Amino acid sequence: MQVRQLHYELMVAALKCQGGEVDFRDKWSNWVGRFGTAMNTNANHLRGMFSRLGKGQAGMDRYVTQLSNDASMRAQHVEDYCGTQAKLFDTVLALTPNEMEAWAASAIEKPMTASVSCTTTASPAPVKQASAKEPAKAKTKPKVEKVKSDKAKTARRDEVKG
Repeated sequence: MQVRQLHYELMVAALKCQGGEVDFRDKWSNWVGRFGTAMNTNANHLRGMFSRLGKGQAGMDRYVTQLSNDASMRAQHVEDYCGTQAKLFDTVLALTPNEMEAWAASAIEKPMTASVSCTTTASPAPVKQASAKEPAKAKTKPKVEKVKSDKAKTARRDEVKG
C-alpha cells in the first residue's frame, strides 16, 4: 500500500511542479523507467488483495483514486511543496527497486486499509497537512439584531410612565 501511495505522491508532484524553477517531468520519466516493473508487480499484488477482499477491480480503482486525491489535497496545503517533493524524488531515485519497496514500507505513513477504504459507509481518512495551518473556520453570517428606533423606545417609556 505504501509503495502505491509513494507512486501517487510522485505522480501528483510531477503534475503540479512543472515549468518555472522546478520541473519534475524528467524525474517522473526516470521514476517510471526505473521502477515501472516494480510498480506493475505491486499493482498485481494489490489486485489480488482486492480480489481476496471481495472488492475487485472497482474497489482497487476507488482506493487508488482516494490515494491520488489525498496526495493532491496535500499538494495544496504544504508550504514549499515542490521543494519537499524534490527531496522525495532524489531519495527514491537513488534506490534500487528492492530498496524502494523497503524504504516506502518504513518511510511512508500507512494509508487507510483497503478493507476500510472500499466500504460505502466508511469515511475517508483525513488528509494530513504537513506544515499547513489549520483550515479557516467557515464564516457564518452575523446575527442581525433588530434595534428599536429611538422613537419606539421613547413611546414605550411614555406608555410605561403613563
